Amino acid sequence: MALLLKIILEFIAILIVAIALVKTIRKCVRMFRYQGYIVQPPIRLDLGLSLALALEFLLAADIVGTAVSPHWNEIAKLAAITGIRTFLNYFLHREVRELQESHNVVRSSEVE
Repeated sequence: MALLLKIILEFIAILIVAIALVKTIRKCVRMFRYQGYIVQPPIRLDLGLSLALALEFLLAADIVGTAVSPHWNEIAKLAAITGIRTFLNYFLHREVRELQESHNVVRSSEVE
């Protein structure tokens, strides 16, 4: 049962990334046609949020997989993977926050 749940969680993560990539490519193509080649912050923001969500699902899948066979070797792998994914997620969230703030500054200057 846990193996099935792990596979489902990993599939959801892959699906999130695939959908996010398709949406991002479509937005970039549309942006390139009308405004030249500049990747706009909202596009990067959407992609970053999707990648962060996918990382969370992958982490959950790893935790479920380790819960089934809690050998020290598996726990050590989980600790390493968790550390790496947490590190990636931290910097991804930081970049998303910076993009949100810069996008809000641009929007507020457009309103004035």
